[in-house]
Amino acid sequence: MKKRIFQLVVGSILIGISVVPLHAVIVLNDPACPFQSKYTSMQICTLITESASQLLQSASEAFRFMNEVEVAENSGLNIGTALQEIDLAAVKAEQALKMFYEIIAIGSEASYDETRIKKLKVFNYKQYASKNSLNPDTMARVGQFLSQGNVLGLYQCHADNLETLLTILNQIKKDLLTGRLSEKKVLWSLLQQYNTIMMLGNYASLVFYQI
Repeated sequence: MKKRIFQLVVGSILIGISVVPLHAVIVLNDPACPFQSKYTSMQICTLITESASQLLQSASEAFRFMNEVEVAENSGLNIGTALQEIDLAAVKAEQALKMFYEIIAIGSEASYDETRIKKLKVFNYKQYASKNSLNPDTMARVGQFLSQGNVLGLYQCHADNLETLLTILNQIKKDLLTGRLSEKKVLWSLLQQYNTIMMLGNYASLVFYQI
């Protein structure tokens, strides 16, 4: 494809995550989850790490798929390989989503650590984004939840984003099963959704590490 989709996919994702320190790359990673119970916090932090791993594996398979799309311009699309890659990307995304459903269920039964919640409420999200050259709209989205102390709301937002990602992946899979490649707008939406999820999670991680 003339737009060189694969290179732009990788480039956009790298741009989205390169602005954060390595310790904050894991999506929604928090060194001290804001719940009173240490056991609950440990459960949730472990699940967040495992979910992030599944998401990154999903992205890796999606990149492989987009590479197949890229080289198809010269040699034709290998439907079998593309289908295998997009199917695995969908499986990993679904696993990441299931873990976040579990995180939300556990968190809904737990009480917040009010000391940590207060720090989230007084954090200057706009100033931090400006000082560190972060995307102001993405940080505003993070702040929409965390400035209210609504950590579970942020978790639900992440789960909603994963649901959208899974819908896109399944649409591409459905098209491949009929022997055709999805329209470009669907492929671009796949790029955008990974980027949205990664950046939102990364920015939230940055905030958690600051407090």
